[in-house]
Parts: sequence; C-alpha cells; structure tokens
Amino acid sequence: MTTIELPTKTGPITIEATEPAPGLRIYELPTEHAPSPEYRWILAHHEGRTIGLFKSADDATGAAAAVASMTDWTRSIMTAANEISLGGNVERFGFALIAHGCAPTA
Repeated sequence: MTTIELPTKTGPITIEATEPAPGLRIYELPTEHAPSPEYRWILAHHEGRTIGLFKSADDATGAAAAVASMTDWTRSIMTAANEISLGGNVERFGFALIAHGCAPTA
C-alpha cells in the first residue's frame, strides 16, 4: 500500500492510498480535514495534485479507470495536463470525471 503525506494546519498527516492505475492515487480524507464531508475520497496524481473529489472509493476508482488511458500518469502533472489538452481530450476528461460522480467544484 502507498502512503500520501498531506500538509494540515496542525502539521502533516500520513494517509494510506491505493494506486488503481500507474501514477494515480486514491485516498480518503479524515473528516476533520475534508473540504466537504460528502466528498472525502480523492483521486490524485502521484505528485499530490488533486484531480477530483468523490463520495466513495468506488466512484474514485471508476473515474481513475476512465481517465487512465488518456495520458501517462507516471510522468509529471504538467506533462499529463499537456497531453490531455494538446491531445484534444479536455472535454472527454471532464465528462469522465463527472460521469463517475466528481464533485462539481473539483
């Protein structure tokens, strides 16, 4: 199992994460650190950038599966973003996240 270290107001916390696809991580935020109590499951790039907030691990895992082939997520987040954008997949990427229940503000 992979871990993620998150900065908080009270100091860093370590959270266990899964890697549903190379370079993508899913983890659950503790209630006291979640921006929304409803959307506590995070899909993130391995460098730590949040991709989307979800209501369940299943939703986040489904979103990860839907976007996994859009870029090589093991590369830098900037490279991944450029590949999605320049590859003409921005709408497809957004719709894939929404279709799996991504929070509307993510």
